[in-house]
Order: sequence, then C-alpha cells, then structure tokens
Amino acid sequence: MMMENVTMYEIIGVSIDPIYEALIQLSENEKILIGQYTIRKTAKFYEIENQHVHECFKEKEECYQFLIKLLKI
Repeated sequence: MMMENVTMYEIIGVSIDPIYEALIQLSENEKILIGQYTIRKTAKFYEIENQHVHECFKEKEECYQFLIKLLKI
C-alpha cells in the first residue's frame, strides 16, 4: 500500500497554516514572497512565479495546494 504525505495542516485544518493565512490576507495587486516563490493576487487570479514557474489559479485553495507541493511541506 502506498502512503501519501500529508501536512499537519491537512489534519488539523488549513485555516491555521501561516501560508494559507498569508494568501487570505493578500489584497488585490499585492505580492508576497514565500520561500523562493512570489505570490501575487490580481483582479482575477492568484499567481505563483519564480525563474522556473509561472502558474495562475482562480481559487486561493488551488493556489495553496500547488504552493504546498512546490515547497514540499
């Protein structure tokens, strides 16, 4: 049986995850740096980018899940 890695925040809830909290607090046209990634909120998207990645997400939950995988938390 293959085990999937989970974060403690998946068990106790993402609402107390500092990364998720940072995404919630992002205002439109604001950007933050998490690890080696810049996260920007535009009028329509959450964007994650660095030299190798540029992805857009309509929902913060999708952005969060992608970012967690990139950070390998």
